[in-house]
Amino acid sequence: MRKPTLGVLGGMGPLATADFLQKLVLATKAGRDQEHIPVILYGDCTTPDRTAAVLGKGPSPVPQLVEGIEFLNAARVSVIAIPCNSAHCWYRDMVDASLAPVLHIVEASARRVQRNDPRTRRVGVLSTEGTHRMAIYKATLERLGFEVIAPTQEEFDTLVSPGIADVKANRLREAEARFDQAADRLLDRGAQQIILGCTEIPLGMQPRALANPRTVVDSTLALVEAVVAHFEAR
Repeated sequence: MRKPTLGVLGGMGPLATADFLQKLVLATKAGRDQEHIPVILYGDCTTPDRTAAVLGKGPSPVPQLVEGIEFLNAARVSVIAIPCNSAHCWYRDMVDASLAPVLHIVEASARRVQRNDPRTRRVGVLSTEGTHRMAIYKATLERLGFEVIAPTQEEFDTLVSPGIADVKANRLREAEARFDQAADRLLDRGAQQIILGCTEIPLGMQPRALANPRTVVDSTLALVEAVVAHFEAR
């Protein structure tokens, strides 16, 4: 494929991938079909659970992640986006297998925090427990000078992880109540902005994210912005 094309390694989960694609279309400056970004999607919803792998309760997702990268290599995509935060725990494995640049959702989200308000010092992160355990947000944000505020284990167990499970089962109303409570607790502990660091979470916090774009960072939208910027710079 000769024209610049976006490869999407998705399916983790399916609704989050659909959300990414919709946000990409809405964020693209286009007046007709032919002005949108060409996309090739590899959506493998059978990829092993990333958090289970991190917690030692399930198989590694790396073989299937790399299989997806190889599919996109064969399609000759020019850049790859992965709308799943926890998959980025194996970012280096995917980059090593890829022939194209791989955008990083955590870096994109951190840069969005900076653009929202350069005075921000304390950032709350709502994510899967696996992403939290691997500290990919903590490492990136602390490198940029931020203090990171994360849910407690009790909050992961009773609010965040059940909320993510609700989204995967299409129970968005139930998820919203859990995520709102978890976010409020981060704010109570001093968070000035909150990153929705799992691509399921924006689906359960859509009203809040839309109403507070300067303090609630949608990681899916941050990745979309990185994709659009990449293609506009070509």
